Amino acid sequence: MLYCTYDQYAAAGGTVPEAAFGVLCSRASRMIDAATFGRAESHAAGCEACREALADACGQIVGLLSAASAVGAVPGAASVSNDGFSLTFGCNASVTAARQEAYEIIRTALGSDPHGLLYRGIL
Repeated sequence: MLYCTYDQYAAAGGTVPEAAFGVLCSRASRMIDAATFGRAESHAAGCEACREALADACGQIVGLLSAASAVGAVPGAASVSNDGFSLTFGCNASVTAARQEAYEIIRTALGSDPHGLLYRGIL
């Protein structure tokens, strides 16, 4: 499920062109599904407040992914030289950081998470 339409994204001030939006929105939606263990899709179908919050989060994550690709982030790369020939790979720190930032966007958008979409099974 895509949590955000291009019209919603553009109305919120998004600047990614429509041609690139589809791919980035799909990635952002998969990040939301991963963070909520798939609970968000079925819940958003019946809860308007959560649907709007997830659309907002999706739009913000699209912006995050767009910014990462604009600076030439290479997933897993610890360093990239100026000459373009040398890459040093680490422990996927850039991928982990992007996922963590996306999770924080989702957590912030859902607020107190009254429906437990981010519940991890720990009290």
